Amino acid sequence: MPLHLDPLSRRRFLGGGTVLALSPLLSHSPVKAADSETWALLSDTHIAADPSLKSRQDVNMADNLRRVIAEVVAEKETLAGVIVDGDCAFNDGQPGDYSTLLEILDPLREAGLPVHFTLGNHDDRVNFSAAIGDSTGTPPVEGKHCSILETPFANWILLDSLRFVNKVEGEFGEAQLAWIGKILGENPDKPAILVGHHYPQVFREDIVPGDEKIKISGLVDSQPFLDLMGRHPRAKAYIYGHSHTWLLKKEENGIHHINLPPTAYVFNQTMPNGWVRATLSKGGIALELRALDPQHPQHGESHQLSWR
Repeated sequence: MPLHLDPLSRRRFLGGGTVLALSPLLSHSPVKAADSETWALLSDTHIAADPSLKSRQDVNMADNLRRVIAEVVAEKETLAGVIVDGDCAFNDGQPGDYSTLLEILDPLREAGLPVHFTLGNHDDRVNFSAAIGDSTGTPPVEGKHCSILETPFANWILLDSLRFVNKVEGEFGEAQLAWIGKILGENPDKPAILVGHHYPQVFREDIVPGDEKIKISGLVDSQPFLDLMGRHPRAKAYIYGHSHTWLLKKEENGIHHINLPPTAYVFNQTMPNGWVRATLSKGGIALELRALDPQHPQHGESHQLSWR
């Protein structure tokens, strides 16, 4: 079943594993629904039960997320919703982590914004589900939290790449891949944007000997997933987090790979943390980086991506 928080002002979730959201009458955006729709994309919040906890990089994750939430709420009239792309919890998804996370996210619900989540390797399905509390609907894939957000311009396909709690690699698994294939085979004219926490990672056997392989920190089933997207013209982009690196690239087959920045800390101090405004329109998506450091050279940079 999906992991979501409804806005306090209204419920947009409809059961059956699908969030059917944002008809023109429900949209907050002052822009006509026929023109565009904007979402806030966050990733790698890493919230601990103790909101004063700092990372090894001396970053207070809770303070960073509060700043991001304040920025998002300030733009609520232009936003349709929020997606948080995994590693919501600090380390291993303790119940207290999610209690603190939900408290920090409360202003979004009060502002009338729905919040939708994916799971990362630092999350725990059972504890997160218990914290969310009232999710309904039959899960489309047993043991996985995946769902579809339908919009006028594209469908967000939210995926679950959590393999083992607090182990770095991720996995979609055969059942979820089959579900993805089924979804991509339906309604072929509607663009699909896939969202999961882990990045694809493929090694060539002829270059890296089997006994000297680099440890996989991304998806262990990367190649089947990439092949699946490539076979379906409806698949336009894959959005992920995990690396704490803001990065865009376009594959030879025209599929866009979008690596979201963390709200928490970065591993490379030259990289930005923050969030991304994603504006869907007919034929593509516009991305704008909102760095927490307004002096960062990449703050405010925009990218217009066209669908293949």
